[in-house]
Amino acid sequence: MQRFILLFVSVLLLFGSSFVAGQEVIFEDKFEGNLRPGWNWLRANPACQRFGSDGLEIRAEPFAENAARNVLARRVDFLGKGPVRIETRLSCIKRPVQQYQQSGLCWMQNGQVVFKLVYELVDNQLFIFPGKVPIDSDSATLRLTLNGDDLVAEFQAGNESGYRRVYEGKLTGSNDDEISLQCWNGPENDEHWVRFRYFRVYKAED
Repeated sequence: MQRFILLFVSVLLLFGSSFVAGQEVIFEDKFEGNLRPGWNWLRANPACQRFGSDGLEIRAEPFAENAARNVLARRVDFLGKGPVRIETRLSCIKRPVQQYQQSGLCWMQNGQVVFKLVYELVDNQLFIFPGKVPIDSDSATLRLTLNGDDLVAEFQAGNESGYRRVYEGKLTGSNDDEISLQCWNGPENDEHWVRFRYFRVYKAED
């Protein structure tokens, strides 16, 4: 029995990075000094992207949706594989100050944003959109769940233990789907950086 337990623990240590709470990981990037293959920078501005000790940092520059710089995108290759989740954790290194300053997960088709789950400043109050849910934290975990055309958006503020659902709807796939990390509408004369700690796609069993 002791040998079996030791063997089981060894297997967990060996394959633990391939599972999230018992669910199979399709793709994961912990942003440990470089990017895993498959990413593409759109409208890249290298001076406003960097790796820190806790992830990838992107400056929110003063450009709006569909013109944002340093959009980190990757082609969607996991549709049709059953229910999947897309997740990232972000932290604002400096509190947003600019109206509509935002950062988060964006779904794109033909290079244009068609859905976004973002942390955004509106009228000096921080919200999660969609849903316009107030958030009093400089960090959040954002999660999308897709099952066919069904889409669910959720978030977890700071160190909360559970997720709050903010959207349920449809998202019809195309031949040019991309998922991206984006920041935009930052102040022009002040550096506001957003840290993305990881990006993960995994199978949703529940």
